[in-house]
Amino acid sequence: MSTAYFIVLDRKVRGLDPTVDGKALARESKRLDKVAKELGLRALDDFVSYSPEEFREMMEGLGADEDEVAGMTVPEQQWFAPKEGLAWVAKVTANVRANPAAVKDAKAVLADLDQFREVLEQAKAARVRWNLQIDI
Repeated sequence: MSTAYFIVLDRKVRGLDPTVDGKALARESKRLDKVAKELGLRALDDFVSYSPEEFREMMEGLGADEDEVAGMTVPEQQWFAPKEGLAWVAKVTANVRANPAAVKDAKAVLADLDQFREVLEQAKAARVRWNLQIDI
């Protein structure tokens, strides 16, 4: 299995499937963070957020000690406006198209970014917020 970023919506919307691949973005995350920094944007991981319960379950699933996890202070889950995600995707997409050497696999990164754009446009139309989570 490989790591992937995926979109989570703050509520279910009939007909809106938030499924995206996100594997290329995960593989290229360090390079994309560099691109984002150059553009004055948030890093991709800045959009990652879990509920405290999800975070604790994830940590236990990764083998963290149960007592250690129980004592962790976890911030509340953050949600973002689709507009913010769409702006990020548009700027990073434009940069990768203009500078494909900024990442190793520009074609795959652009395909993931296009999927993210499609979901975020639907989220905007449905007036739902979103965040990212990571599938490991």
